[in-house]
Amino acid sequence: MSSLANIILFLALVTTSIMVAVMYVKLKKLDRYHAEYQQIFDRTGAALKGAQTAVMSFGTEGKDTLAMLGMRIEEAKAVAAQLETLTREASQHQQSRSNSLNS
Repeated sequence: MSSLANIILFLALVTTSIMVAVMYVKLKKLDRYHAEYQQIFDRTGAALKGAQTAVMSFGTEGKDTLAMLGMRIEEAKAVAAQLETLTREASQHQQSRSNSLNS
């Protein structure tokens, strides 16, 4: 009877040891997955920070570009007005010269 109990206890011990070994392997695998997920999340965070920096930089550069474009438009308007004035003056000058020659 005692040897039967010892055999049952030994089988229970072997079964428990096998189960513990299987659980240990699964936990190690889970730990590797966790480390991989952590690296992925870290890379994702770095990428998002880079994207945020790019968006902020784009906004700042866009404002600067818009301000410079506004200044250039104003300069172009001033040059166009000067050109129009010079064209008008040249036309008047040519008409007056033409009238002087015809008279």
